[in-house]
Amino acid sequence: MNMVSLRSGSSLLTRIITTYRFAGCTCGIRTSSSPLWSVNHGDGPTNTHNNNKQQQQQQQQQPQYENNNNKQQQQRQYEETDNQQTNKASDDSDSSGSSGGSTSEGDTYIDTEEGEYEVRQQILDAALPFVHSYGWTQESIVQGAESLGYSGMAHGMFPGGGVELVNFFYKQCNKKLEDSLTHKAEEINNDPQLKKGTTTLISEAVEERLRMNIEYMTCWHKALALHASPLNTIQALDNMGSLVDIIWYHAGDRCHDFNWYTKRGLLAAVYKSSELCMLQDKSDDFQDTWDFMHRRLSDVHNVGKCFREVDGVLQNASAVVKAGIITGLNIIGLNNKTR
Repeated sequence: MNMVSLRSGSSLLTRIITTYRFAGCTCGIRTSSSPLWSVNHGDGPTNTHNNNKQQQQQQQQQPQYENNNNKQQQQRQYEETDNQQTNKASDDSDSSGSSGGSTSEGDTYIDTEEGEYEVRQQILDAALPFVHSYGWTQESIVQGAESLGYSGMAHGMFPGGGVELVNFFYKQCNKKLEDSLTHKAEEINNDPQLKKGTTTLISEAVEERLRMNIEYMTCWHKALALHASPLNTIQALDNMGSLVDIIWYHAGDRCHDFNWYTKRGLLAAVYKSSELCMLQDKSDDFQDTWDFMHRRLSDVHNVGKCFREVDGVLQNASAVVKAGIITGLNIIGLNNKTR
């Protein structure tokens, strides 16, 4: 009896299981014996269901990542382009600086200084015609600046005042004389017959330079006073030294001994004494001044001749001293006998 009951129960259980499997197959219910959770022995995810969701999320986020990558790549390209342009501009500035341009602060300062110097020269040149009305003063500089369209306050560029105008005129005249003597030297090279003696050449050069002062002779005494002022001593010596050096150089003097200083000192004395004589000269075409100048140059020539003929200073000391005193008096115009 018990055996029959067990067999019936087993048969009933088998039918239930079969029916359950059949129902699962037809209704789409999972009947596989494989578990929902599987053990992953590799590096992959342990949850296949979550893995599918992660793949979907990655697929959805992939365009966003790609957009971000594209943006980053564009940003890097922009930065690289910007760096290339900056480097190119730097190279161009360096090349322009090496070719004479001014890009650095020092070069800009130099260019500004040169530009200011040119403006100063233009104003001083424009101020010279106003000297006849206002003299060698700050007012002439103001008028010259305004004639060029600059403000009258431009006179602040000339702290020395009228003396700077006098120095400008001196340098301008020295430059004109140098150009004239250079042109004459070229003519002599082309035609040696035009060559003159040293004394004659120096005499003509001094006269040519003094004639440049005639235009301002009515107020030239004020110019001399400003030029000889203690504050302008260095510039005055430079102007005079440049003048006598130009004349002696074109006269053929190339000495490098003590005579270099002696010749220029004597010529400077002749020029200044003739210039002072010119202020008081009332003769036609300043003829008295030219005669005075020729006598002074003749005395200088005699001094040089005297030193060349002397064998030794100790043997003829008295003659040398006497000749030096007489020559000094003649140069400054105090010896009435020779004048």
